Amino acid sequence: MAGRRDGGLDPMRLASTRTLRREIDQAVLAGRSIAQIETEVIAPCALDDEARAALWLYADGSLARAAAGHLPVIAETGVTGPSGLI
Repeated sequence: MAGRRDGGLDPMRLASTRTLRREIDQAVLAGRSIAQIETEVIAPCALDDEARAALWLYADGSLARAAAGHLPVIAETGVTGPSGLI
């Protein structure tokens, strides 16, 4: 059984980065803060430090784009980005 990042015994969640980016964009649309996104989406996942940092930066950038009026577009097949270009 995998442990939590803080050393506990709860299993870590396994998810693709594509899934996590979609969940981050959904959290941004729901008005979540960076702290909530970290706690609810990123922290529970089995990620190495580099992947965790990349997702945190993605979340921070998504929040900045949303604050500028460029909300993410989420398609059933995955994240398509703020203007459908990703």
